[in-house]
Amino acid sequence: MAVSCDVEGGHLVIEVADDGPGFSPAALERGCERLFTDDSSRSSRDGGRHYGLGLHAASEAASAHGGSVSLANSPSGGAVVTIAVPL
Repeated sequence: MAVSCDVEGGHLVIEVADDGPGFSPAALERGCERLFTDDSSRSSRDGGRHYGLGLHAASEAASAHGGSVSLANSPSGGAVVTIAVPL
């Protein structure tokens, strides 16, 4: 997993990337919805359960501050979550 922070165009941009299978098409579209889970992209290596709250909470927090959360897949594989919040 890699985390990076930068300032771009008056926004604090935080990017979290992993080297897993990436997001499914459904997760790319709906991954920030409350209680959305997608077994194909949200399986846990430790067998833990996911409840569809983490990305939703991040999205709500960013939105409350005028920002956004976007989901993507890296061309080299893995999921990428980008949070942008105006400074």
